[in-house]
Amino acid sequence: MEQINWVQVIIGFLGGGACGAFIKQYFDNRRNRVQPIGKSIEIKSFYDSVENTLLNSQVILTGSTQEYKFSKLYTGTIKIANTGLHDYSSFTFGITCPENVNFIHIRPESTDRHHLAEIKDLPTLENQINSFDITLKPFNRKDNYTFDILVTATDVRLKEEDIKISSPHPINWVDLTSSSKIVLEIARESLVRFGPLSIGLR
Repeated sequence: MEQINWVQVIIGFLGGGACGAFIKQYFDNRRNRVQPIGKSIEIKSFYDSVENTLLNSQVILTGSTQEYKFSKLYTGTIKIANTGLHDYSSFTFGITCPENVNFIHIRPESTDRHHLAEIKDLPTLENQINSFDITLKPFNRKDNYTFDILVTATDVRLKEEDIKISSPHPINWVDLTSSSKIVLEIARESLVRFGPLSIGLR
C-alpha cells in the first residue's frame, strides 16, 4: 500500500482557503462554549471561644464609633481566576453565606491600577452582611483576583462549603486546585491531528 506523504497533505491544506475557514470555525466554537472560571476559598479559624472555655473570652474589634465583640472569627482568602478563553470587560459574581455567617471585612489584593474590583454593599463592622456582589474590571484570560476576608459565625463551625459563589454569566465554576487538569484538557482540545502529526492552536 502506498504511503501517504503527510507533510505534503498538511502543506496543501494550510495553503488552501479551507484552512482559514476551518481554524476560524474551530476558535468560534471554542469561545462560544460555556467557559470555565476558577475559584478557591480558604478559611482559617482566628479565634473560637469554644476552644477557650477556661477564659470565656471574646475578641473585641473597634469600629468608627463603637466596639464589637465576637466569639468566633475566621480569616481567609477567596481567589477568582479566568481559566477560560473569553475576555470580560466586566465580570460580576456574588458571595452568599447562611444567615448565621457574616462578612465583616473584605479587601482585594491590588494587582495594578488597571484591574479594579468594585464591591457593592461593602461589608464592614458597621455593615455585617452575609451576601454581596463583586464586579471585576476587566477579567481577561489568565487574570486572577485575590480577596482577604474576615468572617464571623454564630453557633456553627465555619467551613469553606458555607461560602457560596455564583454569577449571572453563563460559566462553569471549577476548583482552582484542579487547575492542572483544566490546563491538560485545554491542551488536548487545542490539537488538530493530521495523521501522525499534530498542530497546536493557541
